[in-house]
Amino acid sequence: MSLIEYRYPNGFRVIYEHYVNKIPITGAYLFCDMGSVYEYDGMRGVSHFIEHMCFKGTKKIPDSNDIFGEYSKIGAYFNAVTTKRYTCYTVKCQDEYLENSLEIVSDMMMNSTFKSNEFNKEHLVIVEENNNDKNNPHIILDNEVDKILFKGSSYEFPVDEMEYHNKETLKYNDVLEFYHTYYHPSNMILSIVSHLPFDKIKKMLKSTFFLKKQKLPSPTVIPFMRYDLIRYTEIQYKLIMKEGLSNTLLSIGFRTCPHNSLDKYTLFLLAKIMGGGFSSRLMKLLREKKGLVYTAKCDTKNYENTGSFVFFTETKSSNFFAGKGSHGVLPLMIGILNDMKKHGVTIEEIKNAKGNIKGGNILNLENIGVRTQYNGEELLMRSGSDDKAIVPYSMVYDKYIASISKEDIARLIDKYFVRENMCVCVLTGNTLDANKVKMNCERFL
Repeated sequence: MSLIEYRYPNGFRVIYEHYVNKIPITGAYLFCDMGSVYEYDGMRGVSHFIEHMCFKGTKKIPDSNDIFGEYSKIGAYFNAVTTKRYTCYTVKCQDEYLENSLEIVSDMMMNSTFKSNEFNKEHLVIVEENNNDKNNPHIILDNEVDKILFKGSSYEFPVDEMEYHNKETLKYNDVLEFYHTYYHPSNMILSIVSHLPFDKIKKMLKSTFFLKKQKLPSPTVIPFMRYDLIRYTEIQYKLIMKEGLSNTLLSIGFRTCPHNSLDKYTLFLLAKIMGGGFSSRLMKLLREKKGLVYTAKCDTKNYENTGSFVFFTETKSSNFFAGKGSHGVLPLMIGILNDMKKHGVTIEEIKNAKGNIKGGNILNLENIGVRTQYNGEELLMRSGSDDKAIVPYSMVYDKYIASISKEDIARLIDKYFVRENMCVCVLTGNTLDANKVKMNCERFL
């Protein structure tokens, strides 16, 4: 099924896909082109703050409880998330309630009242959220890996963290100015997957605040975004101590390719082979054969100018360097990397990983949120780069993954998995010998 893209005279964009599942629901994801990559010192965390404030009431619906009540009484899913690249307000509802749901979310995004008392109260809530994150070892480690791999670019900074919040930052008037600068229709995308025909959805949108009194595009936003990366010549290390942890967490990351590179599909396939489930190399060796871990995985990210491939696992601290009568998790991980570099992957591994991806993509076709998010992200990330049509989610496997060969994977292993692209981050609650960490990792290549 092809996608329909439409741009209104005021710059507001819509991407539509007809939903073939018989369940009468619609996914509507509203993307605002505002995330932490657009922030600067003193205003870091503002995108996340604005997301919270959009739930705190409008002139039409002054009480935030009434906003949630409107969605609650129809059993709709309603939420929002701030990422480094965008802020997204997500709605999944029965088809018959779509028009009212779009009107409410448009009112929230366009007409937040930003009452000062709500501003001060919500700031306390955000601080508490960041306090929770500060005690989450996985979030801490992810942030540290990004700080190294994306150093020099706007992507090195977390979406939000406790250090952003002090008396000198995020002043009321400054946050309000950010809101008015970025939250306008020409900086927004509606991604919608629905049984309802596109012409009917266009009629619904006429009554929303995305189009009311917005005859002309708002002034173009000039984003503050840095793309340059600091270049390394050797492996980068970060060891973090956190009291109270009984486990030691390990991430080994590599810089890779940007979002518009076709390499990302081959790297995604490689991630499945190396750390994509119980049949992956990491799990077979570290869990099934050695019994040293419960979780081991690989994740990929891709942004405008760069990307990452990260190996992750955690283990009891006493198993980090040495297991029972054998090597521990860190030396085994380096051995896995060296074996990948020397021997690549097997035809059987490629076949199994492709089957996993194909089956997973087919199962995701019944998840309306996956397709709605995919379409919106693709339109947002494509903006300004090229005019190629977006490939529907249902066709991604056949177009980009099915034909990937062993030689394709070998080429990218040689290209990206090198010392100058590599970082090693360890988070532990125990004393750790930094020289021993480095000695093990220097065995790579």
